[in-house]
Amino acid sequence: MKSAIHPEMISLKELARLTDEFEYQKEYNAIRQRVRRGKYLTYKKINGEGFVSINDPLIPDTIKIKFKSHPELAEGRDETQSQTQSQTLYHELSQKQTDIALARVDLLKAYLEFADRMKEEKGSILIAKHRFIELYNSKTFPILFEKLGKTTFKTLERWKTDYEKSGRDYRVLAPKYKTDRPSCVPPEQSEILIKLYLNPNKPLVSEVVRMAMDIFLMKNHKTILSAHTYRRFIERWAKEHYAHSVFYREGHHALDDKVLPFIERDYNRIEVGDIIVADGHILNFEIINPFTGKPKRMMMILFFDMKSNFPLGWEISPTENVLSIAVAFRRSVLRLGKYPKVVYLDNGRAFGAKYFNGIDFNEAGITGLFERIGTKVITAIPYHAQSKTVERFFKSFAEIERLLPTYTGTSIELQPPRLNRGEKLHTKLYDKIMHGTSLSIAQAHQAVAWWFDRYAERIQQDGHLKGLSPNEIFEAGKGPGVDKKELLYLMMSEKITTIYRNGIKILGTSYWNEALFGLRKDVIVRFDLIETDSIFVYDTNGKFICEALRVDKVHPAAGILGDENDIKLLEEQLQKKADLRKSVESDARQFLTEEIYPTMQKQLDNYNIIRIDNVDEHKTSEYTTKRKRSLIDRWSVPGENSKQKNIDITPKAAEG
Repeated sequence: MKSAIHPEMISLKELARLTDEFEYQKEYNAIRQRVRRGKYLTYKKINGEGFVSINDPLIPDTIKIKFKSHPELAEGRDETQSQTQSQTLYHELSQKQTDIALARVDLLKAYLEFADRMKEEKGSILIAKHRFIELYNSKTFPILFEKLGKTTFKTLERWKTDYEKSGRDYRVLAPKYKTDRPSCVPPEQSEILIKLYLNPNKPLVSEVVRMAMDIFLMKNHKTILSAHTYRRFIERWAKEHYAHSVFYREGHHALDDKVLPFIERDYNRIEVGDIIVADGHILNFEIINPFTGKPKRMMMILFFDMKSNFPLGWEISPTENVLSIAVAFRRSVLRLGKYPKVVYLDNGRAFGAKYFNGIDFNEAGITGLFERIGTKVITAIPYHAQSKTVERFFKSFAEIERLLPTYTGTSIELQPPRLNRGEKLHTKLYDKIMHGTSLSIAQAHQAVAWWFDRYAERIQQDGHLKGLSPNEIFEAGKGPGVDKKELLYLMMSEKITTIYRNGIKILGTSYWNEALFGLRKDVIVRFDLIETDSIFVYDTNGKFICEALRVDKVHPAAGILGDENDIKLLEEQLQKKADLRKSVESDARQFLTEEIYPTMQKQLDNYNIIRIDNVDEHKTSEYTTKRKRSLIDRWSVPGENSKQKNIDITPKAAEG
């Protein structure tokens, strides 16, 4: 580019392009090196850009000929055209350039005012200016210093000269760098760089640059730029194509979390209890498993009010099961004081499609449990933390986890030293403090409840509760309370099943009552997911049959390896089986004697086939003296005088 004021001057960049068009960057660096060494006798800086005279002795004649052969370089532009271009450039300043220019004006005004004031007091304007520079560089003006950084006396004097020459136009102090400068990386090289960078293995930018430069050498590219140039190209390309960069390198989940817009919820449209969110969280501290006696990270099921961010009810259990959800939900309803309108369920591990021990979640009774009390169910999008507001709460919950002595860390990087290899001292200290024990489930519940109470009183710093605590919102909107008996009945699951030889089997547990003996028909069963000691059995017309009790399993070798309770349980079940066999055989013996055998004998006599003469006449006459029972009487369900115990349900709703 040629200066309009100095027709014979050429910029260092244009000189480099004229010298070597393909190795432009290397030549430009070499020219700048010569300038620093003072090789160019005609070097000048014009408006912040370096120029040399085309007639400089160091410039070869071939370059001078090229310069004259380019009209756009050889012919000078008039001053009016130059001013027009400058005005256009000023109007196209970026916001950052404008902010810096205005900050420089403010600094320049403070600089001149300070110099004038100190001159009147001490008489030396030069000392005053240097004193101002010292004060400024010591951050006396923190806002200006943050924008502009350190400066020097010469820089401020140059700004002063440029500012006054331009008629006090602030735009003359704007940085001269070009924000829309095109990339100097050739298209064939940029294509290779992009392909290497978009590798799903996520190579580092430095690795991409090294591999690309090796490829350029193997393919004998004429122009190979510096590693910094390629790095800047990749970083700029990634910012301009951020969506593709994230998807190719990190996948769909990262695209969803980092790039795609999210939906903002309007929490002013709901009230307390309208929507409660359920989620499972594996606790980051160990608790003694009551079944094995060994420490374990257990699962906590939590129901969380979306409006108030108030933790309602929870349950801690060794494994994920239907009971945990039912217990947590019942506690939530009691705490809320009313039935929620919507339950927002997680779609992760704790509420997966295949639930506990191979039971299908949709058949486990949970969905029906919510629907029976008039609560609709919404399932969150899988692996989409934005759709579950409780996820942010669990990050805060890590506070209480870190306070407990059995803390295991929220990640491998954040686990305590005692869990790392070779940390003998930390391991010994931990064992000495814990004495080989761990927290119990009761202690864990106590710690969790303590922290939940503190969290509910905590003033929120952001979000829709900014300036308020969850407890304030919750107390203002909670319900008057619910009837515990009604809640118990409504939460009973209902299922149509068949009676088998061991009675009725629900969720892997057998239930038995003598009234079920000998039946092989479909019945309606109502059962509670929490109180699992018994179930209520109805026929398909809704008539109550009995209350079946849970049947405990016996020890495989109770008489040898079991205790007294195992032996007693085995004897009771054997006796029950013997009594049932006896009842069937006694009725069958009487029926055979009174009905079957006489009928058979009569048929044989009529056809003169054979005759049975060895029938005990005495026993026959003895049986005939007893009152005969009809077939209906023999096969009817035992009544009130039988040994079975039928427990009816007093509420009318239970008979429906």
